[in-house]
Parts: sequence; structure tokens; C-alpha cells
Amino acid sequence: MASSKDPGAAALDVWALAGLPGQVAAASFLTSPNASQYRLIVRVLAQQQSASLTGVGHDDVAHLLRACLPDADADELLAGMNVDDRLAQLVAWGVCEAWQDRAETEADFLRNRGRYQLTEAGAYLHEVAQRLETELGPGSTASLMAPGTLAEQVEKTLAAARADDPVEANKAYSLVQTTLESMAQTASAWQSKLAAALGGAPDEAKVTRLLETILAYVEAWGSGVDAYSARIADAVGDLEALPSGWWRRVGLARLGADAPEHTVAEVADELGQVAATLRGWFCPPSPQAQRLRLQMRDAIAPVLRSHRTLLAVGGTISRKADLVRLAHAVEAAPDADAAWRVWASATALYSARHLTRQAPGVDAPLRTSVWDAPPVPISQRLRAHGQRSLTGRVARMADMSAARTAARHEASRQRADLALAEANLVARSGTALSSWEPLGALETELFLDLLSAAREGRAGAGTGDGAWTGTSADGRWKVSLTPVAPPATAIVRTPQGRVAVADAVMEFRP
Repeated sequence: MASSKDPGAAALDVWALAGLPGQVAAASFLTSPNASQYRLIVRVLAQQQSASLTGVGHDDVAHLLRACLPDADADELLAGMNVDDRLAQLVAWGVCEAWQDRAETEADFLRNRGRYQLTEAGAYLHEVAQRLETELGPGSTASLMAPGTLAEQVEKTLAAARADDPVEANKAYSLVQTTLESMAQTASAWQSKLAAALGGAPDEAKVTRLLETILAYVEAWGSGVDAYSARIADAVGDLEALPSGWWRRVGLARLGADAPEHTVAEVADELGQVAATLRGWFCPPSPQAQRLRLQMRDAIAPVLRSHRTLLAVGGTISRKADLVRLAHAVEAAPDADAAWRVWASATALYSARHLTRQAPGVDAPLRTSVWDAPPVPISQRLRAHGQRSLTGRVARMADMSAARTAARHEASRQRADLALAEANLVARSGTALSSWEPLGALETELFLDLLSAAREGRAGAGTGDGAWTGTSADGRWKVSLTPVAPPATAIVRTPQGRVAVADAVMEFRP
């Protein structure tokens, strides 16, 4: 029961009873003030896992730690490290396991016979910490060929299902699961790095991080998602169609015939959920793999924009284009006064305003020679970047005057054609569709748009005569369709073919 003197004890008990995850003691070696020493011991033990399956002896730990330290300071660092206390603390946190080796000689009774090995939690946390500190890149080589591997292994799984071979299906499907996990971890790392690089003001580190993320995506998957998505999507439907009894047989092949029934059921559910994961990644309408590719594509523009911003701040980009544009504006001014106002507004170099009071005369003017004067301090940035505006040539501004003239002529022609097409349609207002002459290309587009507007804009069940009414998308025209009696079919001829609609009287009103 919580003490009344500790107001927080009751709250802690409530949280403990809630069944929520709490403190992970094994992760303490990553945040301890002596984290460097603890992590060095954990790294040494992790490296020895591939060479020894029976742990590392106490004396061997000391020798391995000495080999990892600088030769000049190895003795001093090792003496201040207190290896015994550090190993005992790692064992208390659950990072390492310790046991006593068997004594075979009398000397063994006099030495420390402890052996140490990382626990599962310690090995996993060490791997996670190393992954966080490594350079950007694909999480594992499995992600380099992930889409192709998934397509191949899913097809092998289906082939094994058709051959009624759960053992081979288990082998192929296990590769599908591990590849999906690798893809998810790699994609999660990419998305977190994208979010960190795109947030805030651009700097050199963020631009480099963003560019490396995009290149890592291209090198790891590239066009593999587009190349294999169709094959994977076609196979997902077949996977989902497999009965639940089949997945139970695959689970038995994985666990063995003596596995408990509840464990087999859990594995069968796990195998069945893989198809849902594949559908979310590769199947329409919004596959996650395609969304990740779009995120990478949309990140290219911020890379270029941020890179250009850094170059402009560093003085690499010349302002010649802006000065030339200002010169044209000054030259196009109607008179000198207007030209001066343009110049002053652009540069803020307005005329000086002098005080009416006269300045006192200088009795002893300063006549110190430049050879005797003290040096003027020049900033490091000016020394490093000041010469850039004088080296090389800046690209000339593109002359787009001819293109703008052509665009204005084309826009005028299109407006004239549209006005002519509207006039031709208005001339047919109040007549039945069956009596219309063949339409032109632009008239056809207008007719279909207005026809759709009329059919979509009908209110309720319509008026008493069954007329359809609506308004064009730009709101300039009101159109109505009044069916003829008796009902008939009208054929409207267009350059692209014929349009068969119910015959009606079509009216246009502005």
C-alpha cells in the first residue's frame, strides 16, 4: 500500500497496475555518465560472439579492452575504468550474463573464473545504437533487391501451395517476411531523415543529408518498385485466397508437429497478415511504396532550392541578372526624374539630406600615409569569398521576348476560336439535337461540357415537362434540355465520331 507521505507513490502504483510498458533497465548503459566505458565493454563482447559461443573470460575481457584503447594511454585508462565494477553493473542491468568457469587446476581457484556474454536485450540495444550512429545508407543488403526478392518468393510460395508442399512454402514465405521487415525499417529511416532535413532553415548539413537520402533510395530500390509492383499485386490476391487451414499447415512445418495448438494458431494468423502488409505496400489505390517514391521525388525541389540559397548566401551566385533587369527598367523610364525614382526605389540610394548648421573647420587635418597607417581588419568570409564575383563568367539571361510574343498571339487566336465556337452553338439554341449539323472540334468540347452541366444540374425529379437544367463550369451560360415527344434518339456528328443521346431541344442563355 502506498504511503500517505509520498503523494506520487499512489500514482506510480496506478501506472504499474495499468499494464503499460515502463523502464528498460538494459538500456541504462547507453545513458549512464560512464556510457563510453560501458559501451566499449559491450562492443568487445559483441565482437566475440562470432568467435566464441561460451562467453568471454574475465582476463580475456581486460586484454581485449586494452587492445581497443590508445597505446599511449591504455594503462591509465584501463586502471581508471575499474573493469570489475563495470562488468558487475552490466550484469545487474541485464545487459550481460555471468557464470563461473570450471576449475581444473589449483591456480584456477585463485583467479577470477567469471565468464561474460551479452544477453538478447544487450546485443539488440548495442546493434540499435550502432545503427543510429552509422552513416546513411540501406539498413542491410536485403533491402537492395527487396522488390525483386518479394516477387520471386511470393511466386514460389504460391507454387508450393499448388503443389501442396508446406515445407517449401515455409522456406519461401520466411524470406518474404524478412524482406518486408527490412524494407519497413529502411523506409522508416528514410522518412525520418527526410523530415529532419526538410524542417527549419537550410544549412549545409541538412542539404547533404537530404541529398544522401535521395541517393540511398535510388541506389537501394530505384525503379525496382515500379518494375515488380504489378507482379506482387497480382500475387497478393492469390495469397489472400488461400484457406486458413493452409497457413496452419505452414505453421506446423515451421514449429514442428509437437508445438502447442495456441502457438500454431498465432503463427497461422501471423502468416495470414503478411498478405495484408503486401497489399498495403504494393496494391492500389494508394500503395505505400509508391507514396515513398513520391516523397523522394518531391524532395528534389527542396534540395535544389536549399542548395541555391546556400550558394547565394556564400556569394557564389552573381547578381548580374538583377542588375541587368534594373538597367532595362531605368532605360525604359520616360524621363530622368522617373529613372531616378526607379533607381532609388531599387537600391535605397536616395539623395543625401544635409543639416543647415555649418560644420566647424578642421585645424589639423589627418595626413597619415597609407604606409604608416595601421592595417584594416578584413573578415575571413570576405577573404574567402570576395574574389568569386571577379572570376569566371555568369550565364547570360535568356531572351524570352519572342516566346512571350508568340504566346500572346496563340492566346489571342484561342480566344477568337472559342468566341466563334460559342457563337455557332448559340445560333443552334432552341432547336432539337437531331436537326444539328456536324460540329467542329472546339464546338464538340463546349457541347459535351454543357451537356454534362445540364444533366448534373437537374434539381430533384425535374420540372413537369422533364427538362434538364444546369450552369456551365465558368458560370457564363445556363443550359436546358427539354425532351421531345414522342421520345427519340439524336445522332450528333463530331470530328472524333458520333454521339448518340436522347433527342431534346437545347437552349443556351447567358
